[in-house]
Amino acid sequence: MNLFCSDGIPEIHTDPAEVPGMYMVLGRVSARIDDLAAEEHELIKGAHASRQQAFAAGRRLARTALTHLGISVRPILRNERRPVWPEFVVGSISHTDHLAASAVASSMQYRGIGVDVEKISAVDERVASRVLDDDERRWIDELELPEWRTAMFSAKEAIYKATNPITDEFLGFRDVTLTIDEEALSFTARTEDSNKAASLLASGRGYFHRIEGHWLTTYVIGA
Repeated sequence: MNLFCSDGIPEIHTDPAEVPGMYMVLGRVSARIDDLAAEEHELIKGAHASRQQAFAAGRRLARTALTHLGISVRPILRNERRPVWPEFVVGSISHTDHLAASAVASSMQYRGIGVDVEKISAVDERVASRVLDDDERRWIDELELPEWRTAMFSAKEAIYKATNPITDEFLGFRDVTLTIDEEALSFTARTEDSNKAASLLASGRGYFHRIEGHWLTTYVIGA
């Protein structure tokens, strides 16, 4: 994948041939909201300042990512909480209070993209018991890797973002089972709860990166 870091974030080594044609931009959440279009301001009017700042960072990075496809667009609106992308584009946006990311690609290459950013410490055992199945939790406990609770949570968030715009179906955390390659920092997934999602996951693959105390997780579904 082509991953570009901004706002002083150290560069992350990636292989552009691994996810060709996908462009991701990672940046910091700041107090800047003045570069939002008026229509984007309307979407978050009345929201808490931190929410406005995170939203603005996500839109800013999404516009930057789109320039790598040769597209200049403003505003980026939303439909049922999902960003509305230009025609023939798939994409995703995610943020915490500190970092934000957006990834885009041509819909001729990918049916769906999901991106998720989470603080590594975000998911404890109590939350993990609700979002991970017994085998996933056993894998974490046997390897004594508690930080992977959040990684798996993030993976399932990214999968939902990639599949839901296609299927318009709810895919719960425990509806998805992950297979992790911790050395390659990649994963695959399967589900038996949705025929639509099952076929998508069969052609999907996910990737993890660690940066500044966060997991940055990407899931892509081939066209």
